[in-house]
Amino acid sequence: MTRQPISRIDNARLRGRDGLYTIGVESGRIVSVDPQPTAGSPPSADRVDAAGGLVLPSFIDLHLHLDLAYSLEIVPENKSGTLLEAIALYSEAKKTFTPDSVRERAVRAIRDEISFGTGAIRNHVDVGSTAGLRLCEGVLAAREQMKDFIDIEVVVFPQDGVIRDHGAVDRMREAMRMGCDIIGGIAHYERTPEDSRRQIELLFDLAEEFNARIDCHIDETDSPLSRCVEYLAAETIRRGWQGRVTASHVCALSSYEPVHAAKVIGLIAEAGIHVVTNPGVNLHLQGRFDTYPKRRGLTRVRELMAAGVNVSAGQDCIKDPFYPFGTGQMLEVAHLLVHADHLSLPHQVEAAMDCITVNPSRSMQRTDYGTEPGCRADLVVLPVDSVHEAIRCRPRPTAVIKNGHRLTS
Repeated sequence: MTRQPISRIDNARLRGRDGLYTIGVESGRIVSVDPQPTAGSPPSADRVDAAGGLVLPSFIDLHLHLDLAYSLEIVPENKSGTLLEAIALYSEAKKTFTPDSVRERAVRAIRDEISFGTGAIRNHVDVGSTAGLRLCEGVLAAREQMKDFIDIEVVVFPQDGVIRDHGAVDRMREAMRMGCDIIGGIAHYERTPEDSRRQIELLFDLAEEFNARIDCHIDETDSPLSRCVEYLAAETIRRGWQGRVTASHVCALSSYEPVHAAKVIGLIAEAGIHVVTNPGVNLHLQGRFDTYPKRRGLTRVRELMAAGVNVSAGQDCIKDPFYPFGTGQMLEVAHLLVHADHLSLPHQVEAAMDCITVNPSRSMQRTDYGTEPGCRADLVVLPVDSVHEAIRCRPRPTAVIKNGHRLTS
């Protein structure tokens, strides 16, 4: 992969604006956004001609498992298609993974994401007892190898639980010392509700120790009895961690009866918790115990948005025992989200695009994300003229720009 510095993008169509624009770039930043001059500029190596295409800030994949990517061929078949069988199969297979084998698969997935216009990833790396820190070593090596081409946050993820997996807290602490950024969790995977509550308390203890954000897999089940996100929200308020916590999946919320769901959504909003839904993976994994009608699997996206909750969408998995599909194309993720939660009206389609752009940037606490002067020149150029067409057609980008450099494979 190569990097070519650019000085401007011509004939760019911008979201929410009429006409065409020229975007000036200098030292990795956008320095100007002006109406396109009538007289065109001669082509040059340091200029990108958007040719009337839509220019967006680079996509952000806020939920990914790079250590899992492309492991489908080396993990036994998930015959039930359930989350629990996938965890069991992967728990055994990962004993044989080496840091270098993880790095190789992770780099492959990162390159795929970049090719589709992704400029930042939040990755959850397994530090369970059967993984140790080998998978973490591989992912951190992949991040270092690709640091000039993409930004990656790494979440320490206790895949095997915290209370039920001896030594989990110590491994999570060591992974943070190795260079990971965010405390992860999987509260609903504990054996009892009491253990789930205790896990959440321990996550906040670690977050306070490292002054870190939290991103917890939570209530990834159809069961209406799984209430972990309530504990997470309440603890967020008690610890004063508002705005620094993300709840990933939150599938059980869609199984709650309406009155209780409304209460929980209000609590999530009060706590300032960010929510990530993973439409492809949860459509695939959830509802496996249903006959008909089958539940759709993902959380209550529209209701969360209506309550002011910051909702993002992630790829989650790429060709692994949890999900045999996935390409790293965030437009495909938005496309699935539109279908899964009936986001068909024009403003809802725009909201789906927010789920892979501005909303995850807020969860990442980015203040220089966008297409305005002063923002980082992390951009994607699409050969379409609108957000609707981008999600409908899901085209490959005509240009991917990172820190003011055009990337080519």
